[in-house]
Amino acid sequence: MNKKIFALVIITVMIGLVLSACTRSATSKSPTDATATSEIPFPVGTLDTSARVTEIVQQTQNAAATPSVPTVQVPQVSTPVVIPTTAGLPTLVLQPTATNVPVKVPTLSRPETYTIQFGEWPICIARRYNLDLNGLLEANNLSMTSSPEPGTVLNIPATGTWTSGERALKAHPADYTVISGDTINSIACEFGDVDPLAIAAANGLSSPYTLSAGSVIDIP
Repeated sequence: MNKKIFALVIITVMIGLVLSACTRSATSKSPTDATATSEIPFPVGTLDTSARVTEIVQQTQNAAATPSVPTVQVPQVSTPVVIPTTAGLPTLVLQPTATNVPVKVPTLSRPETYTIQFGEWPICIARRYNLDLNGLLEANNLSMTSSPEPGTVLNIPATGTWTSGERALKAHPADYTVISGDTINSIACEFGDVDPLAIAAANGLSSPYTLSAGSVIDIP
């Protein structure tokens, strides 16, 4: 900064010397020039060289004393985009949805013998297994009014089919509300052509196939 001031002062002094030389040259003109000059129709003031030099030096010093402030480029800071991370977050475990698994209903096949259960009678067995009712009664020395006790073993004929109307007594599949004293065997007889083991399978029952009064079960 001092070097700049010094250079400006030197330049100012040199300008002052040039102006001073011009002034001396003007004052040393011949009388003829003076006469010619006096013919100018307006007054010409004398140039105060020292005052002008002082003014130039003062302006130079003021300019040097007031340093120029450089323009500072302020960098523009963009707002950072925060990308959420999954670090530390609990892993979402999707539980498998429950699916309805079809119930495998046992196939009803004609047995060679059958043991009468509580709530059953011969006509019920004939409907269930698609037997000829008269053939079943004759094979076991029974009549239409016979009521074999539970535990009685019946011989099942290998031939003959049901010929006494519709085997089904009630439409199914259906819902059934259990009443006191019901068993899967007595309910099967109430519907006619339904297998008691099919009722047990449809409702997830296992031996001894206990039923509660008021509960609703599925009849396949």
